[in-house]
Amino acid sequence: MGYADKLQRLCALRGLDQSALAQRLNRSKSSMSRILSGAQEPKLSLAHALAKALGVSLDYLADDSLQTEPNGEWVMLTEDEVAILKIVRRLGSSAAIDRLLVVPPQNGNRSNHADSAS
Repeated sequence: MGYADKLQRLCALRGLDQSALAQRLNRSKSSMSRILSGAQEPKLSLAHALAKALGVSLDYLADDSLQTEPNGEWVMLTEDEVAILKIVRRLGSSAAIDRLLVVPPQNGNRSNHADSAS
């Protein structure tokens, strides 16, 4: 699979059309069309920007022998899942898991919820 095929596949997986990719990279749609069709090879700086915008390495785009993405599968998250991940990052994974599992705090302090219930 050549770079043009990889670019087209990655764009489809990422939900990007030619116009969106061109806009993201500050290029014309016609220039992006030539690159995505394989009619024109991008210069190194643009190839690097393409790889970065699509979340893959430049090696993956340039090397025809690399058939799979090094980062594996991409999974789309819902807004709720993103919110949960933000909470986990803010609290730290241990504290977030304890809260999800309703584990009482280890320092002996009761939460505000417990105080309001008494």
